[in-house]
Amino acid sequence: MKSIRRTAVPGALALALVGGALLAGRAGTQTGTGPLQAQAAAMVPNPGEWSILAWSLDRNEPLFAINADSAIIPASNNKVYSAIWSLAVLGPDYRFPTDVLVTGPVEGGVLRGDVVIRGSGDPAFGYPDYDKDPMTTPRKMAAALQRMGVRSIQGGVIADPYVHDRQNFGPDWPRDTGNGAARYAPTVSGLPFNRNMLWVRMTPGQGEGFMREPDVPEIPIINGARGGANAYAVRKPDEDTVRIRGGSRGRFGVGAFEPAWLAGAALRQALREAGIQVAGPLRIAQTPQGAAVVHRHFSIPLMDMTFQLGRHSDNFFAEHLWKAAVAKSTGHGTFTGGGAASAVFFHDRAGVPWGQLWQADGSGLSAQNRTSANGLVRALIFAHKQPWGARFHESLSIAGDRGGTMNRMFVGQPAQGVLHAKTGYINDVRTLSGYVKTASGENVVFSFLYNGRNTGGARGVQQNLGNLLATYRR
Repeated sequence: MKSIRRTAVPGALALALVGGALLAGRAGTQTGTGPLQAQAAAMVPNPGEWSILAWSLDRNEPLFAINADSAIIPASNNKVYSAIWSLAVLGPDYRFPTDVLVTGPVEGGVLRGDVVIRGSGDPAFGYPDYDKDPMTTPRKMAAALQRMGVRSIQGGVIADPYVHDRQNFGPDWPRDTGNGAARYAPTVSGLPFNRNMLWVRMTPGQGEGFMREPDVPEIPIINGARGGANAYAVRKPDEDTVRIRGGSRGRFGVGAFEPAWLAGAALRQALREAGIQVAGPLRIAQTPQGAAVVHRHFSIPLMDMTFQLGRHSDNFFAEHLWKAAVAKSTGHGTFTGGGAASAVFFHDRAGVPWGQLWQADGSGLSAQNRTSANGLVRALIFAHKQPWGARFHESLSIAGDRGGTMNRMFVGQPAQGVLHAKTGYINDVRTLSGYVKTASGENVVFSFLYNGRNTGGARGVQQNLGNLLATYRR
C-alpha cells in the first residue's frame, strides 16, 4: 500500500477508544516481564513509536511486550482481522453466489421482462487469476438463458449491487487511490467484475480509436491520445468519465467509479454474442419483487480467497471479504456499520479489549484504522484454535518465500521458512504480525506494530525481533 495522511480520530472511533482501558497507552512504557523482555527492549529504539507483543501459545504467557495495549495504525495488518472475521462468520467453504434472474415469462423465444444480474460481493467474479478470460462466466449465464429458449429480451439488463451500500471506496483512503481509480485499490461493490477495472484497448484508425473491455458505453471515454506509444487512462475521483492521455497504443485499466456497470455490461455483451437481442437499456437497480432465479454462479471457496489477503496483501479482496462479514453480521455491507460490528465480534469471540480495535475498512488503507499488538495477538490466537486454523496459517506470507510479501525479508536468516506473517506498510507505518516456531519447537504468536518516520529502520527491528523468537530455546 502507498502513502497515507494522518487524520483526526472520528467521533465513533474516539468513543470506541475511550471505552476501553489502554493498559499501556503512554509513550515509551515497557510492559513485559517475559524471558526475552530485556533482549527485545534493547532492539527497539524509540519504544513510544511501537506496540509489540510476543506470546507463547504453548505456555499461554508473554515472552516480551512493549506498549502492547496501545492502539495505533495497523496498515495492512488490518487484513488479519478481515480474513479471520469472514472465515468465522461465513465459514471457510462459503462460496459467493451471483444470480441471473428474469422478471417475466418466456413466450415464443421472447423474455417478456428484464434479465437481472444480482451480486453478493464476489471479488473473484470475472477475475483473471481464476478465469483466464473474464467473460467465461457471463457467457455461461447467457448459455443458461439460451437453454430456456430465450432469443430476445423485451426489456433490458438490471445490475443489482445492493447487498452492499453505494459507498464504493473507504473513508480516508489515500489520495493516490483516486477513490478507487488506482489498480492497487479499485472500488468495492456488491456486484464486482474483473477487479472492477475497465480495460481500454487502443485501436488506432478504427472507430473511436479504442475499445472498452467489457463493452460498456455507459462509462464515457474522452480520447485525448496524441499518437505514439504509452497511452494511459485516468479519471477524476468523483466521476466515471475516463480520459485517455499520452499515445495511441496499448491496453490499460482504470478502476470504475460505479463498478456495477461492468458486470451488467459483461452479461449484456455475452447475451449478444450468443445471439440474444436485448431491446432495453442497462440500468442499476434493486431486483424487482417476483423475479425468478434461472442460473446461479458460485465463487471459489472463501478460504482460497484469504491467500490473496495474507500472501499478496490484495486490497480488493480484503475489502470484499470484510464487507461480506459486515453484511452477514448486520444485514447490509456498509463501511459505517463495519467498525462497531467488527469490534463487538473480536471482543466477544477473541477477547480483544474494548478500545484496542477499530476497522474503518477491510484493507488497512484508511487512516482511521486502529489496533494494538495485544488485539492482533488475541485475534491470531483465536484463529489458531479454529478448525480452519492450519489453513489460515498457510494463507500468510512465509519469511523469505518468493511467493509472498516477505520475499525479501529474513532471507538467509534464522526465521526464514519458520515465520508466517502478514506484512503492512504505508507512509509512517510498518507492521508485521503472525506466528513463528522457536528453535526448541515452541509455537509463538506475535505482533510488531510501528508508527513513525523511520519505517526502513523499523523493518530491520522487526526482522531482529523475529529472529530473536526463531532462535529462542527454553
